[in-house]
Amino acid sequence: MFPDTVSETLPEIVQSQAASLTPEERTALFLQYSTKAQSVWLVKGEEGFVMFENDGAVVLPVWPHKDLINTWEVAAHTTLTAEEVALDTFLETWLPGMAANNTHVCVFPLTSDDAGIIMTASELADSLQEETK
Repeated sequence: MFPDTVSETLPEIVQSQAASLTPEERTALFLQYSTKAQSVWLVKGEEGFVMFENDGAVVLPVWPHKDLINTWEVAAHTTLTAEEVALDTFLETWLPGMAANNTHVCVFPLTSDDAGIIMTASELADSLQEETK
């Protein structure tokens, strides 16, 4: 289903298949593809990077590929810009800062009913580092 190599664009069929995965499968896809591509994707609005609140925690959504951002219902109904962050920068700067601020991460969200797996920044850092071994 998902390309074995890093790809600039994803065919719509691949986007649909990725969106049909369970939260656990989307997290596995995120870990595998982000470490292969050496980047993660975030979204920016007019006031900065988009975050949301979940059970009192501030959460930053992340995706493995820019084309998958459009599978998120929020992105589909608003004007957002995809922003690529190098994996090294994400691991060395973003995640430690987020951990210090108690900001969580949501991996590959789709809808409010299927928000994906929400984890601490430290948990995601550990998972990404484990994937690169």
